[in-house]
Amino acid sequence: MDPALHCRLLDDDPAFIVRRHLADPTTGWSVGTYGAIAEFQYDADEPGLQLDLDALAVQTERGALAIVSLEGVQPFGLTDEAGRLREIAFCSGRRGAQRATVTEIGPLTFDLGVAAPHIDMLVRLRSDDAATAAALRDGIGRPLLAPGNPAGPAIARASPTRILVSPVARIEVHQPIPPPGGRAPEGPHTHLLPKLLAQGRTHPPGSPLPEGLYCGLSLYPRTRL
Repeated sequence: MDPALHCRLLDDDPAFIVRRHLADPTTGWSVGTYGAIAEFQYDADEPGLQLDLDALAVQTERGALAIVSLEGVQPFGLTDEAGRLREIAFCSGRRGAQRATVTEIGPLTFDLGVAAPHIDMLVRLRSDDAATAAALRDGIGRPLLAPGNPAGPAIARASPTRILVSPVARIEVHQPIPPPGGRAPEGPHTHLLPKLLAQGRTHPPGSPLPEGLYCGLSLYPRTRL
């Protein structure tokens, strides 16, 4: 996070802000915490594009973004020293499930237990992927990154759909996880960085966002992620 960024509460209605930027395919989006994040963007002409500005949702063959709830959300604009708007952060005091171990929460859906106060990281497996399901079930009740937990390597091999969800918004990523040392694909992708996640931060160092609020969704105007 650039320490020169400045933060101010915006007067516009959060739904109005989301709707305006959701209609612009040049906008980048993210849901995450320090060390675990999903990023989303779509192309205006890409296959499978479904944009619903009334429901505040968009999906493609590569991923999806949907608003969960804007109740009690405060939008903050982050500007640089030149006055350029770099990010709009939608913040609230609401929390997520805060699970700290791998947990099966639905049919072929697992919470990976990143233990962030406001973000849950999930995976949804294909119905024909019995090997990955078995590995995740073997890891239930253990932290994802605990030594010997087979869940993490199985996810890296299978690249199931990753889901990052907050009380504000949800991003799903269907694109593959890059191999170690590989580059993230363009468009929807995820990052899980254990060393950063272990710090237990909800904001990056130097973030100007107010303490006591959690960022459940960010948008980056006219920014390719």
